[in-house]
Amino acid sequence: MATTDTAVLIPAYDEEPRIEAVLDVVCGMDDLSIVVIDDGSRDATAERALQYPVGVVQHRSNEGKGAALESGMIYVGDARFWVFLDADLINLRREHIRQLLRPLREDADMGMTVGQFVEGTKHVDWAQRFFAILNGQRALSDAFARSLPGLGWSRFGMEVFLSRFAAHSGWPVGEPFLPGLTHHTKESKMGAARGVWARLSMYRECLSAMRRWRNHLSEERRTALSADRCRILQEVEGKGASQG
Repeated sequence: MATTDTAVLIPAYDEEPRIEAVLDVVCGMDDLSIVVIDDGSRDATAERALQYPVGVVQHRSNEGKGAALESGMIYVGDARFWVFLDADLINLRREHIRQLLRPLREDADMGMTVGQFVEGTKHVDWAQRFFAILNGQRALSDAFARSLPGLGWSRFGMEVFLSRFAAHSGWPVGEPFLPGLTHHTKESKMGAARGVWARLSMYRECLSAMRRWRNHLSEERRTALSADRCRILQEVEGKGASQG
């Protein structure tokens, strides 16, 4: 793909009932190249995404959030700015994406922004306030993105690693407020028992990344999408294509 101004990557796993609310917003904006990475979903997440003019890359099995974003970056290739959005957001507005990008556009030295939820759902706001390092709504400069090592190992620890890597490497990080934005909790998506188990699994992966992030500073990055791991269901221009 040719260099684009802003690439929006949306990793998704079993988000069929929720992803359209996110795509309705981002697809209404100009000058964005949008890619959904279906991380081996068991539902019709990919089919929902195929209804929109976005690229759709599908992993053949669940590899985790870090690997999904890495696949999206490989697929896009080059962009001035990168935006990472979760597929289960509630009340996403165009202004939220502009807020993520604004510090990067105004300060060429800034490497990344990490969105801060405010005035959304009370318990989600509370969690984001004290554990902002876990927030998945981020924007990256091209220079910062190019400096990253491989992310495929990180799963839900991806955000932890990005923040630790930025601090370690001396990249300035902005924290814009995203008023009214929140997301579906795992408990609301899966039910209490399964949701709690999924949340604990996520926390384990995050804690593992906190302990091990230095071990991955030289992690090799993938440079190509392999047909045995994923396939391209739809090109970002909206033209259908497949691999493997």
